[in-house]
Amino acid sequence: MKSKKLKPEIIKKIVKDNITGIDAVEIIPLINLGSALKGTISCLKQGLIPASYSYSKEKTESAYSYKNYKSWAKSIIVAAKYYYTDEKFPEEKAFGRIARFTWRNNYRYLSLKLEDAVNKISDNIGIPIISKILSNYTSIPEKALCKYSGIADFGKNSVLINRSMGSYFTVGEAFIDLDIDFDEIKELEAPDYTLCGSCNLCRAACPTHAIIKNGVININRCFQYISENLILMPLKYREKWGNRLYGCSICIDVCPYNKNLVPWAKKHNIGFVGQGMDLLEVLSLKQEEWNRTFIDNQIVIRDPGAILKNAITSLGYLEYKKSIDFLFPFLNHEHEIIRAYTAWAIGKINTKTGKKMLYARYKEEKSQMVKTEIECIL
Repeated sequence: MKSKKLKPEIIKKIVKDNITGIDAVEIIPLINLGSALKGTISCLKQGLIPASYSYSKEKTESAYSYKNYKSWAKSIIVAAKYYYTDEKFPEEKAFGRIARFTWRNNYRYLSLKLEDAVNKISDNIGIPIISKILSNYTSIPEKALCKYSGIADFGKNSVLINRSMGSYFTVGEAFIDLDIDFDEIKELEAPDYTLCGSCNLCRAACPTHAIIKNGVININRCFQYISENLILMPLKYREKWGNRLYGCSICIDVCPYNKNLVPWAKKHNIGFVGQGMDLLEVLSLKQEEWNRTFIDNQIVIRDPGAILKNAITSLGYLEYKKSIDFLFPFLNHEHEIIRAYTAWAIGKINTKTGKKMLYARYKEEKSQMVKTEIECIL
């Protein structure tokens, strides 16, 4: 039984003195998250959170009450990992971009560093510690905990902002069973977006107007969500798609806090996939190559069909004529959504051979979804 209460400053100093790769750290209590819960439940009721997230009122309430950890955890180490490097996107036309935060698996990197931190704390104080390490988990409201810690605050795009790291950082937590002597336990304050002032660049830059009001996102419209899932997006969104292969960070990239940052982040190799891939190469990936390419990266958990859909959409957006022969086989793909995107892309590229192929496909096609796409072209 742990009887000695430690000051949070002692824990922080142990981490800072012994662990490289954690760029900000704070220790907080298991605060009341009721105020944050209200906002999430409101978004859930408004249908702003997709059904595919499998959120429910009950599961959300469980997450915000620490149901999985409350029986033993007494405090939380909140940490951040800066990921802004000097790496650049290639200029090739048929290059599919991966959003910066996915170039490497910073969640896994930070989790390993937090594991090291807990072990080092235990060694220093001579007490075994029960812990649970998390990063990028929906089982707890990470952003609310990070805001409370003081490491960052909310921007109008609902993304966290730190004055020295901008929004280019990953958050992680270690729930621990240490009694910490907190001088004061304050209430969690609602975001007020004073950090942003009158700036609305993120809201103006969002291609799908997914930021419907300060701090509130219609996730169904967000290109990040769309890039993760094999779903059919409206034509007006495809016309703004660009050459995305995975993710979207435009609301982050335009933020003034992310301008003129020094690219000092460590270039570790955990889950490294780089800035993206040649789009034609993506079309030819087999399952074994998929696993090898994205091993240890968060993309590996996504439906390969979603990434294929992104590549096809990008080729159509770019009207990349050299891709036409590569696209034809996907008119016979087993999934109707892939066939639908392929038809749209071939139509955008607009060749005589392409239109002949679409006409032939139309006569055989059973899916009304695909037929509708072809009808819009022919």
